[in-house]
Amino acid sequence: MYLAGRRRAIVLPYSTGMLARLRFYWLVAACGGVLMALEILSSRILAPYFGNSVYVWGSIISVFLAALSVGYLWGGRLADRQPSLAALARLVVLGAACEEALLLAGQRLAAWLADLTGGSPAGTLLAAAVLFGPASVLLATVSPYAVRLAARDLGQLGNTAGRLYALSTAGSLAGTLACTFALIPFFDLRQILAVLTVATALTALLALGGSWRGELPSALLGCLICAAALFGARLPGHPGSDLIYERTTPYQTLLVRERHGVRYLESDRVTQAAVRLADGEPELPYVRAVPAVLLLGPPIRSMLALGLGGGSVGSYLQRRLPGLAVDYVDIDPAVPEVARRYLRFRPGPLTTVTVADGRRFLSRAGRRWDFIYCDTYIGLSVPFHLTTVEFMDEVKRHLTEGGVFGLNLAAGLSDPFSLAMYRTVRERFAAVYPFRVWGAANILVLARDGPGSLPPARLVARGRELDRQGWRFDPPLATIASGRMAVDIPTGTVPLLSDQFAPVDRLIRLGAAAGRPTWRLPAGGR
Repeated sequence: MYLAGRRRAIVLPYSTGMLARLRFYWLVAACGGVLMALEILSSRILAPYFGNSVYVWGSIISVFLAALSVGYLWGGRLADRQPSLAALARLVVLGAACEEALLLAGQRLAAWLADLTGGSPAGTLLAAAVLFGPASVLLATVSPYAVRLAARDLGQLGNTAGRLYALSTAGSLAGTLACTFALIPFFDLRQILAVLTVATALTALLALGGSWRGELPSALLGCLICAAALFGARLPGHPGSDLIYERTTPYQTLLVRERHGVRYLESDRVTQAAVRLADGEPELPYVRAVPAVLLLGPPIRSMLALGLGGGSVGSYLQRRLPGLAVDYVDIDPAVPEVARRYLRFRPGPLTTVTVADGRRFLSRAGRRWDFIYCDTYIGLSVPFHLTTVEFMDEVKRHLTEGGVFGLNLAAGLSDPFSLAMYRTVRERFAAVYPFRVWGAANILVLARDGPGSLPPARLVARGRELDRQGWRFDPPLATIASGRMAVDIPTGTVPLLSDQFAPVDRLIRLGAAAGRPTWRLPAGGR
């Protein structure tokens, strides 16, 4: 059917009935929604292997923008060659097939690419392109193809294109909101991928309409993809008989494993907590070093822990310091639930748990603590706003007189990020005490304002005195005190972290790329 006139020489390749138009509009909106939902979900697929840094998000956005460009160009050319809804449906079926491959092999492929590239920024970009590029390109062909199919009058072409791109954008908005607020908080990764795959395949089958006989291979492929997606949703994402729980949250992927009577909590493949099931005591050595805070003053009566993990630090201290009140703050609401259910975290009347961002919580808090402990500097994704001098100032405002700030540096002091953190703490606190953690690479850093710094011999003597009170710390406080280190950092070569300049992602990557200590620890210094 043709419309007469030089400006109206556009072929109408599909029926203009109401049902056909609804199928057509659904195709445009649904593919836009799936595409954006896939972009939101991509960070959760990459995070366990590449972190959740600015490099990851930069790679994701770049790949999806490039896919949109390629898809628009390719879709426009294909539409001019074969302008039919059935031909467009075939492209959407192929997009569903790419999503199915992501469901069945995406996590394993991401892990392999991370090992191959060392988790570098270039490797992150490569992984994003390989994992999400094909499906995104195919889904992006829909918009220009739809404009070609819907065009009836060249004089109204702009209006037609605008309406269809608005419809596609509305679908993208719905997909973004649905994935962010309805899917990720309540379903695991495989289930969400299965939902997106089935939605894409069913959309393609719906677009075929009455053309199934002439498009039998595409129709059969769509049905096969739906069945395979339902099967793939039940496959284990992480092999291993020790895995007892897995959950993808808006912030991370949590795994709980059990080995030899010890429960482990992993966040994006980094161990956050380990608890012995027999007695509930912490297994990780750095947790047992935190009582070093007692070496710097009288017993603490109140503690704020930024980062819950398994609740091990506060619980370990509370079992030995009667009357200690501990307030936990964690940004992920799933963490307290997992800690209670699997890691023997039993908050009592002197324990509170608040779900909030740590810095935001502090800015609104109207009280002070004897001890503020921050355990958020671990893995490839560190919240930069908890590393800066402005954050240190916020901490100081909420410490009691003589109060202590503590932090765990998981990589020790042998990488650029940890040294930058150490310099930043020294910038704001008069006395800084780094302690070597026996049996681990971690460094416990304690800091306070006050006259001078206690010498190592004084700390060891204080530890022996406290050990005689029978607090049953393991290792004893005298042993912890003997791990006091002397560190001197050339301030000109280590950046001072601030809200205006905190390149934590780059510093962490530099340390990971080096794979060995970057700095020597001199014998002298503060």
